[in-house]
Amino acid sequence: MELESAYDVIVLGSGIAGLAAALTAHERGLSALLIEKADLLGGTTSDSYGLVWIGDNPVMRQAGLDDSRSEIAGYMDFLGGGELSEPRMTMLVEQGPATLACCMRWGIPFQLVRGVVDHYFGIAPGASALGRTVEAGLVSGFDLGDWRDRIRKPEGAPCFVTAEEQVAWGGMNRFPHWDRDIVRDRLARDMRGKGFGLVTHFVKALLARGVPIVTGLATERLLCRDGAVRGIVAATGREVVARKGVVLATGGYEWNAELMRDFDFIPGLEPLSPPSLTGDGLIMGAEIGAAIRRIQNNLNLMLGFSVQPDDPAAPPSRSLAGISELCSPHTLVVNRDGQRFGDESFFQALVPELRRFDVIRHRHANLPCYLIFDAQFVAAYSFAHLPSGTALPRSVPRDATLVGLAGQLGIDPAGLVATVERFNQHARDGIDRDFGRGAMKWGLAKREPGVAPNRSLGAISEPPFHGIALHPTLGTSSAGLATNAQAQVLHQRRHPIPGLYASGVVAARTELGTGYQAGLNLASGMTFSRLAVEHMAQRS
Repeated sequence: MELESAYDVIVLGSGIAGLAAALTAHERGLSALLIEKADLLGGTTSDSYGLVWIGDNPVMRQAGLDDSRSEIAGYMDFLGGGELSEPRMTMLVEQGPATLACCMRWGIPFQLVRGVVDHYFGIAPGASALGRTVEAGLVSGFDLGDWRDRIRKPEGAPCFVTAEEQVAWGGMNRFPHWDRDIVRDRLARDMRGKGFGLVTHFVKALLARGVPIVTGLATERLLCRDGAVRGIVAATGREVVARKGVVLATGGYEWNAELMRDFDFIPGLEPLSPPSLTGDGLIMGAEIGAAIRRIQNNLNLMLGFSVQPDDPAAPPSRSLAGISELCSPHTLVVNRDGQRFGDESFFQALVPELRRFDVIRHRHANLPCYLIFDAQFVAAYSFAHLPSGTALPRSVPRDATLVGLAGQLGIDPAGLVATVERFNQHARDGIDRDFGRGAMKWGLAKREPGVAPNRSLGAISEPPFHGIALHPTLGTSSAGLATNAQAQVLHQRRHPIPGLYASGVVAARTELGTGYQAGLNLASGMTFSRLAVEHMAQRS
């Protein structure tokens, strides 16, 4: 499309933060332009489970559920681990419900996610069992017309259900057992849920309002005059003026090797995000003096793996293991010594151990690491989104013995055999005496009851035994632009840079701090994007 020379608001990035900013601008009577560097919309939001975590929200109130702002703040203070910005956290707690109400008023339907509790329910002060986690309802891709195929879709992942349904139907690792008639019907109607559906809802709303969306256009730099950001300069050289301001919602920097080395070095780290995430917003902000803040103990680090299908021409299949395979019985994770190092079913418990450095051997103690599982897992659960019970690709190592499997993977065989024997005893007893696996109540995967009462445990005892290397991957970058409670980007001297705002992953997650709670990143992106536009709307 042909760009105009000026808009009130220019938004860079099409994840939830960018989409929410563009929609808010239109609803406030401002002209907005949404620019996406990639050819497809959605960014990492499309890959997410689409959960939005907002305490005391209007959906839970409609359901007759009560909540307390002080308990919400107490829970978030616990999550923050001492790395919170109190003003930003307070703003998120206070303005999150209003943001959700606005989105619902603008046509985005949200509903409760039953069956999913706060991550630290039963442990942290202020944690809740129901109501704070919501998700968008299903939407058909056909509603987008010509834009139907212009949203990034997670390959292989079941996006035709809501998170609540997948829990009620047996868990995300049991999707081959779901009602096939329902599945066929939804696929035929291109019904979309989770993050894929959330993005579809927002794009549908923007298209209905005639908000211009441009894809495949990179931004070269910010346009600055008289100490303020006045617009952007596209990679084509075209200058576009932003009369009110620019919102950076460009995501992280996982595909920028230099930034990863500077801010998130960890051996073997492999990005699963879109390749377009090269830190553009961080770089453009730094070029004009923006401060960069790094969360030192970022727990939003996950483990993933890649599988090469039997067809050599097919691209590798990439999956996150932390909320599916690692939550299922008959699995465990070991390091190269064959030793477990945490509660596999609660991936945050593994994060500090992934960063642990062995000062004697002078290497990371638990990297590389490996997922180990047996024939019982293959028969009953989904691996890499494949139907349970089917033969796994030949590229997945396997052997009739644990010793043989250890040899293929480069694991100490004696260590692996001893670890599996001890783990199997835990499974028989129903108690993980080493790491307490199964004690946490949070989870999206189904844990079938077996011989023991702990549904997260299951012996690894039936050959063939399988294993695959796991690679760390960032859920959210550790570093981002420093922003205030109105989402204004801060200069190195800590004053706001006029006309520049940042929301979503490109902004340092100081409202969240160290911890991770599913749905908080999306809630933060939506809320601070709305606040950014509200703030710039008041500018003369």
